[in-house]
Formats: sequence, C-alpha cells, structure tokens
Amino acid sequence: MEYYLELLLKLSPVLILLVTGFLGVALFKSAKKRKGVAMAFGMMAQMFLPDPQVEKTIETIISVKRNVNEQEDQKDDKLPIK
Repeated sequence: MEYYLELLLKLSPVLILLVTGFLGVALFKSAKKRKGVAMAFGMMAQMFLPDPQVEKTIETIISVKRNVNEQEDQKDDKLPIK
C-alpha cells in the first residue's frame, strides 16, 4: 500500500497536467459548439483569476474615452448655431 501511495505522489504532477489538458480540450470543444458550460467557466475564471494588466487596460480605456470626448467637443464647436 505504501508503494502505491508513494507512486501516486511522485506521478501527481503528471496526472494534474493530463487532467488539466483533457479539461482544456473538452472546454475548447464545447466553446466551439457554443455550449453554456464553456461560457460559465470563462466567466468564473474571469471573476476569480486576477488580470495582470488591469492598470494598463484601465489607462487605455480612459485615454480612448478622452479622445472620443475631445472629438465630440470639437464637432460641437464647429456646428453653426441656429
């Protein structure tokens, strides 16, 4: 019994990698078929896993909004007043 337990502990990284791979393939196939399982898993992963580029994303969004607002202000200034 100890031999099998030791073998399982030594092989656990490989087993975890294989299970993760099979799970990824299954989710990929279900995402191609537009199943709800893949969508739900993606939403959960997005909620619980941190985004390493959050600050960069926020800065990009802010700069795009500023550009859009500036363009709208310039259009409003050029319109003739009736």
